[in-house]
Amino acid sequence: MVTETVTAAEAGAQAHADLADLAAAVLVLARRIHAEEAHAEGIVRLSGVEVLVMHHIDRHPGVSPSAVAAAVGLKASNTSAAVRSLEAQGLLERRKAQADARCVELWPTARSAENLASLRDLWRGLLAPHVDDLAAAGVATAFLERVDEALTGPAS
Repeated sequence: MVTETVTAAEAGAQAHADLADLAAAVLVLARRIHAEEAHAEGIVRLSGVEVLVMHHIDRHPGVSPSAVAAAVGLKASNTSAAVRSLEAQGLLERRKAQADARCVELWPTARSAENLASLRDLWRGLLAPHVDDLAAAGVATAFLERVDEALTGPAS
């Protein structure tokens, strides 16, 4: 009987490779999903930066532009450009903060909610035929959300 011994260094190297493989798989899957969105009717197509900004605003309605920039790791000028574009597309609106009228808050619009619902339907339809373990999908989603939160820091 041959017993293979794995050293701690080898196990650590494999764990690092597994994390890199996970990141690669997420990127490839995201690109494939984004490519499918290009063929969908009635969906507002967004740039990668706009997706980041809109995702944060959807999860944190009323957030300030500077908090969005900090959370998604963008320069203020890039965030401002994305906010202007999203506003022009009717996906978000700026409102004066009730606590301080000098401050601006960013809020998703009804059109944004409709677009997100259409996207979620598209994503569900794309993935459903290939996912046979919905419990594992839920665990994977929770895991990826925890990693994202750890990378972006606490919600603002």
